[in-house]
Amino acid sequence: MRSFLTGLFTVLAMVGMILAVPGVWTTQKLVDKDGFVASAREAAELPTVRDYFARQIVVEVGDATDIPLTAVVVEPLAKQYTAGPGFVDDFADVAAQQHDWLFTAPEPDESRHVMNLNITPMVNRVIGQVPGHPSVDREITVPVDQNRLTAGSMEDTGTAVTAVSWIAVAVAAIGSLAALILGRRRGTVLAWLGVGGILAGGAGWLLSIYLKHVADDGAADTDLSAQQTVRAVVSHIVDSLTTLSIVVACVGAAVVVLGLVLRSVGGARSPGW
Repeated sequence: MRSFLTGLFTVLAMVGMILAVPGVWTTQKLVDKDGFVASAREAAELPTVRDYFARQIVVEVGDATDIPLTAVVVEPLAKQYTAGPGFVDDFADVAAQQHDWLFTAPEPDESRHVMNLNITPMVNRVIGQVPGHPSVDREITVPVDQNRLTAGSMEDTGTAVTAVSWIAVAVAAIGSLAALILGRRRGTVLAWLGVGGILAGGAGWLLSIYLKHVADDGAADTDLSAQQTVRAVVSHIVDSLTTLSIVVACVGAAVVVLGLVLRSVGGARSPGW
């Protein structure tokens, strides 16, 4: 019975690890609004993102105002704006709008498949530098067509992922502790827990590849510059998951080695190892 319980808790701990690593990252970086916005603030520093929004602002200013020689006058101002801290704050606000659209149930009159992003503050920051300090008194939105997602579609998924992630953390911790307490060969148990860490790192790495594929697929119908911007932002955010997965896998490998060493060296002297 003791061996059976040791094996059971070891398997539970390994499953918990495999679910916890990608799950907790997803909860903190995507489901949690503050984490999502913080990641967006970092992505706003990317040259690809700055250049894309500078061009978009020039287009929107041309459509919304009668400023003569818009491209000549506004383009350098737009580039100056996107290179400054004000753009980072406004980009974070746009990211917050995206998060609300994905994770909050839509209003009855809200489009289910088109995400309308309000970039009025961006436009007004730029044209406010033009002599005479003009401003736009109407809302300027950029429609983003979502083929695979709908407004509020991630609300229930986000809640489920958050719950499963923290349950997985608890299962991994309790299962590991119980297996080590009950195990007659703790070195062997430790080695298997290390294998769980390696598999957890692999699960996180696979999720990072999947997220990049989803982003590429979702941006396939947009223009080239938009595709490049989406890839840059997603890659920047997902790279943290890739790094985390590699670290977890390496720690798991070290634990495997430690377990095998304890089993071979300490086994002869202490039956518990």
